[in-house]
Amino acid sequence: MTELQTIYLGKISEALARLAACERLLGAYGSSKDVFSLESAVLQIRKALEAVAFAAIAPNKTQYAEYRAQADKNSDLTKDFNARSILQFLGKINSDFYPVPASAPIAVSPGNWRFDRRQDNSLSKDEFESFYDRLGKHLHADNPWGNDKGLNNLAKDIPEVIAATRSLLSWHFTTIRTPQFSGVWVVEAPSSGVPPRVIVGQASGEFVVQ
Repeated sequence: MTELQTIYLGKISEALARLAACERLLGAYGSSKDVFSLESAVLQIRKALEAVAFAAIAPNKTQYAEYRAQADKNSDLTKDFNARSILQFLGKINSDFYPVPASAPIAVSPGNWRFDRRQDNSLSKDEFESFYDRLGKHLHADNPWGNDKGLNNLAKDIPEVIAATRSLLSWHFTTIRTPQFSGVWVVEAPSSGVPPRVIVGQASGEFVVQ
C-alpha cells in the first residue's frame, strides 16, 4: 500500500495547493473586479475537488478498476475526470470511502492514541457533489441568450467552501475494506505547507469504526 499512500498524499497536497491558488485569485478579483481572475479561481477550486476525488480512489484502486472495467461504455479508469462520477463509483464498492473529519491524536495511555470524530463545518459528501456541479457551468463561455449564471454569488460562497475543504483534510480518516487491507488511514494534512502524512491502523479481521 506504500505506493498508493504516496499517491493519496500527493493528490491531497495538490488539492491544498490549488485551494491556496484559488484564494489568491479570488483576492485579485476582490481588488480588481477582473472577471478572468474569478473564472481562474473557479477552475482551481474545481480541480482541487477533483484532486480529492482522485486521492479517494487510491486505497480502493484495485476494486475501483475492476468495477469500472465492467461498464458498458467508458470503462477505462485512466480516462476518469469528473469528481461527482468518481464519488458515485466509489460509493458502489466502499460506502465508507469518503474522508471523515477527525481530531488530532489524543493520548490515552503510553504509546496509545485515540482519534475522535469532529462534528463541525467540514465539507460533507453531499456538499462536495453539489458545489462541484455548481462550478461546472462557469468553465464555459456565457451563452448570450442564456440566463445569469450567478457568478457573483458563487464568488461570495467560494471562501466558505475553501475553509470547509481545508477543515475536512486537516485531520481525517478513510476506511478501507479490501482483500489486501482492512483498516483505516488517518491523515494529517495541514494548510501551512507542511507535507501531509498518514498513520495506518490495520485490523486483523472485521472491524467497526466508532
